[in-house]
Amino acid sequence: MSIISRISTYAVHQRTMSDFNSVQSRVVDIQGQISSGVKARDFKGLNGQVEQFTGLEATMRKTKQYVENNAESISRLETTRKAVSNSIDVIDQIENYITLRRNPANAENIAFPEQIKSMRVALAKELNTNFGGRFLFGGTRSDVPPVIDDPVPESITPGVPDTSYYQGSENNIIIRPQENFELEQDVRADNPGYQKIFAAVTLALKGDAEKNDAVIAQAYDLLQQGKEEVISVQARLDANIVDLNEINERHNSSILYLKGITEDIGQTDVLKASTQLAQDQAVLNASFRAFATVNNLRLVDYLR
Repeated sequence: MSIISRISTYAVHQRTMSDFNSVQSRVVDIQGQISSGVKARDFKGLNGQVEQFTGLEATMRKTKQYVENNAESISRLETTRKAVSNSIDVIDQIENYITLRRNPANAENIAFPEQIKSMRVALAKELNTNFGGRFLFGGTRSDVPPVIDDPVPESITPGVPDTSYYQGSENNIIIRPQENFELEQDVRADNPGYQKIFAAVTLALKGDAEKNDAVIAQAYDLLQQGKEEVISVQARLDANIVDLNEINERHNSSILYLKGITEDIGQTDVLKASTQLAQDQAVLNASFRAFATVNNLRLVDYLR
């Protein structure tokens, strides 16, 4: 007589089969988790954590984009900083030549006009530095060299700073390294410091042509004022580079944190899954043995 030959055992049989199927389904699911490394292949398997998972994924993608953009901005700022440093070296050379020119013993032996004009061109070339095809000292207009260097125009009035040499934009580039925060890259070739340097060169050439040491002395003073302002530009660049690096470090820490959470939600804990699989397999095997034993029982065996 079969175990389901009576109505009284039918419900037990059906419940037992349902339990078998449930455990079997769980075993298959866990095996899939272990082999694939993920808890679910669709949102249905995330057990009500879909919104959290998708929100974390979106935040992580956005943060990664910030990191990539900031890395490019840091490279651009470091290139700009190098050009500013080189321009200060050129300004130092101009300063030294003006000092030499003021010594009567050297006045006729140092080819002052030729040397100073050459240094002015060298300064212009530093300010025409480009990064990835974009000129760095022209503000938001990065498609043309910001300084006219063939030749560099003289100041309209010797000793009076102006922008006759400049063809960039009057607007600064804005960097957004994270939510609700901006850094203004106020490094343009028309910076007042550079205007004074170019004006000082024009004034020094005028003083040399007129052999007027007082005019050359005025050019020297103006040059030093401009140099101080350019050094301030360099300091601001250094601060911006430090800020961007610190922000990117925080972004990278956030990415690691978010990655850990998303892995907890979406990726398989192999040790935990393996333990659960072993338990379910043991339950399933024991259930099959018990079911087989009960199914083989016959009342007639006990009545003989």
